[in-house]
Amino acid sequence: MSSTITPIVHRAPRIAGLLAAAVLFACLPPDAPGSCETPPPVTPLAGPVVMDGPCALGVESPTRLLVTTTDFATGAVSIVDATTFEVTPDVALGSTDAVPAWHDGRGLLLHRYQIDALQVLDPTRGWATAADIPITATCSAAPNPQAIAFDPDGLGYVTQLDVPELAVLDPWAAPGEGRVGTIDLRAVSDDDGNPDFGAAVACGSVIWVVAQRLDAAFARVGPDELIAVDTAAGVAFDLDPERDGAQGLRSDGTWLRQLRRDPSDTTGHTLLGLSTGIERFDLDEARVVWAVAPERFADAGIGEPLQAQSFAISSDGTVAYIAAYDADFAQVRLYSVGLDGAAPQIPIAFADGFDSVERTVERIGDRLWYGSTRRSAPGLWVFDLDADPPTPLAGPLSTGLAPYSLVAIP
Repeated sequence: MSSTITPIVHRAPRIAGLLAAAVLFACLPPDAPGSCETPPPVTPLAGPVVMDGPCALGVESPTRLLVTTTDFATGAVSIVDATTFEVTPDVALGSTDAVPAWHDGRGLLLHRYQIDALQVLDPTRGWATAADIPITATCSAAPNPQAIAFDPDGLGYVTQLDVPELAVLDPWAAPGEGRVGTIDLRAVSDDDGNPDFGAAVACGSVIWVVAQRLDAAFARVGPDELIAVDTAAGVAFDLDPERDGAQGLRSDGTWLRQLRRDPSDTTGHTLLGLSTGIERFDLDEARVVWAVAPERFADAGIGEPLQAQSFAISSDGTVAYIAAYDADFAQVRLYSVGLDGAAPQIPIAFADGFDSVERTVERIGDRLWYGSTRRSAPGLWVFDLDADPPTPLAGPLSTGLAPYSLVAIP
């Protein structure tokens, strides 16, 4: 049974659906300034992949949220105290398409399509900008960075939707010296030569990146894959020598949009991925299985590729909390679903009346945070996960402009 959090005043299913698609598939310019065809692509490494550290997704014992906000004309950053629910809005300028991250005591904003830059925020100086690193490519006017992951030496590796490479950045370098390298990923097989890289996670010195396989019109022309990259050698791994090019772990879902670490694996080498279900990627064994099969999403009416927005996992790894649009994109509902044999086996809605565009679900302790752009009541909502079903504790908490994306931080 679902509890309505806000009255549904603003209903714009077509606009919401198109906006979600536009943000996801932020398009490349029609005339790129160069070519990614020379020099020849780097020969991939033979598997298996041996990782020298746990996968770094999320911080230990978070106490705050770093929230990017926007009205799609301008953008800002807000900070939220997860204990007191106090929101400090507009601590820094952002943009209309910025996704937040955190590393080594600094806040990071990855500005995407046509902004193409990494902004580093220093909380010890009132969230002042400590660095602003352009992300450029010789074969694209808009590389469209998507995600950043860090190796043990503190270098950041940025995936890009429009070019088959990783931009290597040093966020702590002197001004003008932040771009320190490029990893060529043209060896990753793709019909049009661009694997359209999205989500990323670092597991020690190995970076795993999602190849999305889109054509020029952003239609899906092949399965998403999780590709391993050796940052020391600057080369992708090939996990299937029977197929041409560098191959990874193949997703059986559609649009592998977000990764979480599986709390049940103490080695930190198992990932959970949100697509048209929830997949478990065992990186040590190179094995992919369904934790929540697509049929279970479909039974709840959230099985189409653009519906699910983001997810979080319970502390014991038995339950997932999902934000997903209705089939007509009239609203986002929040669902809980058991992983593997846990209940509930079919996703159950526990709140509705929301909108969102980006990833705005986070769990901190026994509370679930969700950011909504709903025009009638934008802001953050907090739910008590000790209750069954989860019950609202607060909301909407204003973040100034509407929340766009968020991440839990120390």
